[in-house]
Amino acid sequence: MNRELRRLRLAIDAMPDPEWRVFCRARYCDLDYFQIAVELDIAVSEVERLLASAMLHLMQFRE
Repeated sequence: MNRELRRLRLAIDAMPDPEWRVFCRARYCDLDYFQIAVELDIAVSEVERLLASAMLHLMQFRE
């Protein structure tokens, strides 16, 4: 596995659970924000906040 993929895998593994649950549904299950909100019983605004936090986590992650 190349270095960038390894770093990404480590960042995903270190992601906090609430962010991971939203990120997983958005990126791997291809659900839209409304579907994620319904599935997790949270507001769409919370989905937006958590996904933004997940993306920030991935960008700022340091090994």
